[in-house]
Amino acid sequence: MKTKILIGVVLAGALALASGCTNKEGQTEASVFITVSMDLQPGFINVGVPAPVQIQTITLNSALKNPDANDPQGFANTQINSYTVTFTRTDGGTLVPPPQTFGAGVLLPSGGQATLTNFPVLYASALQQSPFDQLLPFNGGIDRETGKDEIDTKFNITFFGNTVSGQRVQSQTASGILIFNFAGFAGSAQAAR
Repeated sequence: MKTKILIGVVLAGALALASGCTNKEGQTEASVFITVSMDLQPGFINVGVPAPVQIQTITLNSALKNPDANDPQGFANTQINSYTVTFTRTDGGTLVPPPQTFGAGVLLPSGGQATLTNFPVLYASALQQSPFDQLLPFNGGIDRETGKDEIDTKFNITFFGNTVSGQRVQSQTASGILIFNFAGFAGSAQAAR
């Protein structure tokens, strides 16, 4: 009987600790957390143009978790090594491209920011694959799941890296919207001349 009570107390304590951890910035051991903002998102993407989908400007901001701390030696500077982009549909469809992972190579000072220009969120080859290939005229030009001539998606982007002192860092996840359609092939006007 004592064993059952002890197990119950231990399980209740574990549940209380697990449910009390809501600090998303505390999910990594690093002394900094990184926020992501994306301005000037592309919005509409023509699947007839085989080019990577890029975000014109992404700003990463680093802040120390302890606002009273400082980092004069730069041990909390973060080397951003990669980022991952995942997609979900907002139009009722379910088919999405697989997660896309890209290298970054950006040094983000603790308490500072870094501005990334024209970083991709989707490889050019992904525009010629499912589900976007359905929007091409020779494939019918219609998304088979929704019956529409466009595919509406939300994308989530998360950055990963390490501080100079070796602690892993994961940014907050930022989101954006991309709408894919077919607006003609690249260079088709020049080919018609």
